[in-house]
Amino acid sequence: MQRKESKLSIFSTQALFYFLIIIIILSIFGTLFFSTAKAHLEGEIGRKLKDIASITARNAPPERLELIKLGDDQTRMVLRLKEKLSEIREATGVESVFIFRPDGTSIVDPRPAYEIGATYMLSHFEPDFFQELQQGRSVNTASYRFASGELFISAYAPIMNAQGRLYAIVGVDAGTKEIEVIEQMRTRLYWIAGLSAVFAFLFALLLARSLAKPIRNMAKTAEQIGDGDYTARVAIPRIVELEILADSINKMTQQVQARDARLKEMSANVAHEIRNPLNSIKLLLAVLGGEMQEQNAATSPKTIETLNYEIGKLNRFLTEFLTYSRPITLLRGETDPADLAAKTVEMTAAAAEEKGVSVHLQPEAALPLICVDRDRMEQSLLNVLLNAIEASDDGGRVVMSIRLHPEDQTIDFAVEDSGHGIADSALEQIFEPFFTTKQSGTGLGLANAEKIVRDHGGVIVAENIPNGGARIIVRLPVNNARTEDK
Repeated sequence: MQRKESKLSIFSTQALFYFLIIIIILSIFGTLFFSTAKAHLEGEIGRKLKDIASITARNAPPERLELIKLGDDQTRMVLRLKEKLSEIREATGVESVFIFRPDGTSIVDPRPAYEIGATYMLSHFEPDFFQELQQGRSVNTASYRFASGELFISAYAPIMNAQGRLYAIVGVDAGTKEIEVIEQMRTRLYWIAGLSAVFAFLFALLLARSLAKPIRNMAKTAEQIGDGDYTARVAIPRIVELEILADSINKMTQQVQARDARLKEMSANVAHEIRNPLNSIKLLLAVLGGEMQEQNAATSPKTIETLNYEIGKLNRFLTEFLTYSRPITLLRGETDPADLAAKTVEMTAAAAEEKGVSVHLQPEAALPLICVDRDRMEQSLLNVLLNAIEASDDGGRVVMSIRLHPEDQTIDFAVEDSGHGIADSALEQIFEPFFTTKQSGTGLGLANAEKIVRDHGGVIVAENIPNGGARIIVRLPVNNARTEDK
């Protein structure tokens, strides 16, 4: 099974392009701006909190802290220390200031919930902080989400004893509204990105339509040119690249029209130059045959008949060739399909009798009139019938049926023969010019039939019959416009 290639339309390409541009810009902007801004704010807040923690540590001498024991929460010294911590908290606007031992137990904390000896759950306190604090350096955390959902940053400053060892740690917690603003801006950016994607989608739709419409018009004009309508021209769009393409198509049309006219003129001249000698040869053969009969010559009359037959074949070929190569002008008129088919069947009487084939007509009752060029359609149906007669064996049967399809508003002329059918490889080529499977065929009969049907706005198809033989269907629209085709 042949794998189908996936294709993108102009609209989907434009939409994808703008969507990717927005995503890339927002990703770069979000990474560079928000990450940098957040890191910068965290650093500034962290430095501020470390300064507060260091100042607090200098106002909490270790010799006093060493005197605090369990149960001393209401002693004068402890209350005085708590008062100082509260003053620092109020002056700096932080959330809490407290002092605890390296093992995580409280020494002084103004908050009622933390008595002396209470254990802190410092999940954001990193193990590396102890090394920094033991060396006398303050540290701070990155922003973290508290249980209430608010963002916090904490800083810690060491309190060293007389021997230079870490005795206690000052902790400072502070909310980070500035970082909250950045997070809100990030959320808003996502909304902006979503709206931008919608606007990009709409913009891509408008842009794609402005590009696709002239391209579709070009494709439609190209189809008209391919069907032989050399008067068709592409409207020049305003887009520079498409203007160049449209102008190239129009120039190509003129060149093809001129070349086609030269070829047709040449074909007609060649056919004329061949037909004149053929007619002279045919006339001379008639004279020669008469003289032979008068002189009782021994030459067989069969030879004269063979020569006349071959000359007739060449004349038929030239006629069909000129019919196919010349442009058709249709002279339409309302025609009864059944009468059209009956007259065509009558024309095949001699060929059917010679081949020993019976031709039958099966029209449907009350068929509507069709607007066609009667002479051309007789020629088209005649070519189809003659092809069916030639395809049938001696004593065979050819049936032409006529049916109306109300849903499609079409009439089908179906010609069935009792031959051996059409090879599958030939089904797609049977209407191509000069393609034939018969030794004496020109390959132009069905090609002419297809051209006439197509010029009438109809279609012609060939198919095999399951029980043997072939069927060729000529399908014509009922409501044809009564105009002359060029």
